[in-house]
Amino acid sequence: MLAAALLATGCDGDDAGDEAPRGAAALSAPAVKLRADLSGALAARAWLTTFSVRATLADGTTSPTARAARRTLGEGSKALASRLAIASGEKTAADAFVLLQRQDKLWAAVARARASRNTVAGTVADVGLDANRAALAKTLAIDGLTAGELGEQLEPGDTSLAAAVDAVAAGAPRAPARTAVAAARATRPAAALVRAAARRRPQITGGATSPAAELAALAATAFTDDAYAQAATDAVVVAGATRGVRLRTAARTLDEATDTLGQFVASVYGEDAGGRLAALWSAHTVAFTDYARAKVNADAVVAQRALLALKRFRAGTLKLLDELDPEGPRGKLSAALTKHVDTVTAAIRAQATDSPKVGPRLLAAAGAARAVGRALAVRFAGQFPERLPAS
Repeated sequence: MLAAALLATGCDGDDAGDEAPRGAAALSAPAVKLRADLSGALAARAWLTTFSVRATLADGTTSPTARAARRTLGEGSKALASRLAIASGEKTAADAFVLLQRQDKLWAAVARARASRNTVAGTVADVGLDANRAALAKTLAIDGLTAGELGEQLEPGDTSLAAAVDAVAAGAPRAPARTAVAAARATRPAAALVRAAARRRPQITGGATSPAAELAALAATAFTDDAYAQAATDAVVVAGATRGVRLRTAARTLDEATDTLGQFVASVYGEDAGGRLAALWSAHTVAFTDYARAKVNADAVVAQRALLALKRFRAGTLKLLDELDPEGPRGKLSAALTKHVDTVTAAIRAQATDSPKVGPRLLAAAGAARAVGRALAVRFAGQFPERLPAS
C-alpha cells in the first residue's frame, strides 16, 4: 500500500531538507503538482484511446461519433502536452504533441487491422508505434534523462494499451480491465520527467517522489481511473445490457477502482474507514448505473431515486470525513463532491442520447473526480503535515 508507506515514513525525497513545505502546502509545490497532473493526463489518454478506437470500429471512421471521440482524445493529448510544456518547455511540448497525434492515428490503425485480421497492416502499425515511442522518448529526454531510460518507462504502458486495443478490436468483455492496467502503467514516466524538469528549471521545487508527490499522484490516477471506469460501465448499460459477461466485467473493473479509493483512505485512517468509504463509493456507482438505465428507459421515477441516492452519498462522505478529521476544512470537498455528481450525471445524459457532447462531458467528469481526490488529499495532508513533506 503506497500511501501507507508514505504516512509511515517521513521523506524519501529528491531534495530532502528541513525547509520543505509540509502538509496541505506541500501539495501545491510545483514538482508535486506537476507529478500529479502528468500522472492524471497519462492515465486519461489510455482510457480515451480505447474509447476512440471503440467508436471508430463500431460506427466507422467518418461517423460523427468516431470524429467526436477522436476530438476528445485530441483534447486529452493537448492536456498532456500542456503539462509537458511546464516540464520541458513549449518547443519540446509542441514536438511531443505532434508525436502524440501520430500515436493516436497508429492505435486506430492497429485496431482496424486487428478487427479485419489484416496481419500486414497490423505489423506496419506496430512498427510505427515502436518508432513513434522511440521518437517521443528522444524528444522528451532532457537533463540526465536519456532516451533509452525514458523509452523503457514508456514501453509497459504501450504494451498494456496494445492488449487493451486488441480486446476492443475483438469485442472482448475484458477491454475495460485491460485499459485500467494500461492506464496504471502509462503513469510510470511521470516522476522521471518531473525530476529531469527540476534539474533544468530551478523554480520547479519540491521532490517528484516525495511523500506529498506520491499522495497527490495516487489521488490523481485513482480518481481518473474511477471516472473512466464509470463511463465504460455506463456505456454498456446505455447500449442496453442488463446482465451478461460484458456488464459484469465492466462492473468488476469499476469495483476494483472503488477498492483502490477505499485503500487510499484506509492507508491514512485505517481499514474500517477505508471500508466505509468504499461502501459509500460503491453505492454511488450503482446509483450512477441506475440513473443511466433510467435515462435509456425514460423512467423518471428510477432516475429520481438514483439522484436521491447520490445526495445520500455526498452527505455520507462528508459525515465520514468530519468524523475522521473534525477540524478539517469542509467547503472544498463539499463543492467537489457536488460537481462530481453533477458532471457524471451530465455525461450519462449525453451517453444516453448519443449526444456529440459526450466527449466534453466525460472530460469534465474526470476533472471533477480528480478534484475530489485532491480535496481528500488536502484534508489528509492538513491533518498529518509532519508525514507529508514536499521533498
